Amino acid sequence: MKYSKSRERRSDCPISFGLDLFGDRWTLLILRDILFFGRTRFSDFAPQERIATNILADRLDRLETAGVLEKRRDEALKNQFVYSVTQKGAALLPTLIELTLWGLQHDPETLASKTFLKRAKAESDVVTREITQAIADGRFVEYRKKKMGI
Repeated sequence: MKYSKSRERRSDCPISFGLDLFGDRWTLLILRDILFFGRTRFSDFAPQERIATNILADRLDRLETAGVLEKRRDEALKNQFVYSVTQKGAALLPTLIELTLWGLQHDPETLASKTFLKRAKAESDVVTREITQAIADGRFVEYRKKKMGI
């Protein structure tokens, strides 16, 4: 279902509203790639998940239409576009961090160290601030390796 301002609402529930935009297997991963890993080009998104190009194009368009992403022509490579989050998209960062921590703590096959998992459980506010700062500083990949053990 393509997201548009004129779509018919299923209900007045805010969870339903969020799921209409983010309730598929790819959309949050695209946002993860932009926010956590600084990926910006079509070819950069969700490489390990192997998203089909038609699905990726649809999700990027949906996020742009919803005002979560901006798309602009790449200055260096005129035939490509660069995607970035808007303020509306950046407001999803705390939700993505919480989902990350939840997944790390409840995935029996997580690659995160036991030390990090214990710390994340005991000091979730501190860990959330650390991750937020690492993302803001462009150091999430380093944080992930050093602190999470991934």
